[in-house]
Amino acid sequence: MINRKYILSVCLCLVMLMLAGCVQARELTEEKQDIIAEYSAGIVLQHADNYKKRLEKQENPAAPESSQPPQVTAAPENTNTPEPVQAAESGEEPALAQVSLNDLYQVSGMSAEYVSYKSCSKYTNQIVAHKGEWLYIVNFRVSNSTKKPLKVDLSKRGIKYLLNVDGSEYQAHPSFLENGGMNFLKTTIPSGASEKAVVVFRVPEKAKNPGSAAVTVRDEGKCETEIHLK
Repeated sequence: MINRKYILSVCLCLVMLMLAGCVQARELTEEKQDIIAEYSAGIVLQHADNYKKRLEKQENPAAPESSQPPQVTAAPENTNTPEPVQAAESGEEPALAQVSLNDLYQVSGMSAEYVSYKSCSKYTNQIVAHKGEWLYIVNFRVSNSTKKPLKVDLSKRGIKYLLNVDGSEYQAHPSFLENGGMNFLKTTIPSGASEKAVVVFRVPEKAKNPGSAAVTVRDEGKCETEIHLK
């Protein structure tokens, strides 16, 4: 609604000015008269409700731009970085448990022991060193401590025998003996009796006079025992 009192006051003032300054009004240029008329009309329109609503619909001010820089959230630090695994980088296999021969074989009623070794070019007519070779024959003894015959079968156990001569390593060969040798032992031992079993190694002839020699008996992935030859 238009503030009628305010409009009437403005109109009254204009009329008084026009009547009181007739002489001066003559001196006003047409440009000044137009300015006074625009000013008066603007005052009246500012108090008109319909005019305000029309202005609000026409104006569409743009959203003020934020002068603040965008906030960047820092990535949280990873405090649970796993440590590098030393064993994986080194490539070394974990050490096997060192046990006795009997704990390695785990044959109930059977006991085994190292007896001696022999360095030679010929052991039997079937076991002979070839040209440029030398033989190491490692002797074991297996005994039956029970009161009845004991069947022993190590042929499928996959137990390995490795000979180390002055830092060089050699694998065992089949012995082709009746009981299969210690690495393929398959026999029956009478009650309270013992039996000889050997392991045969073929090495270069230059290794026939070693400074040091040892045999490692290994149950792969489980345990091992080392025997120093003397």
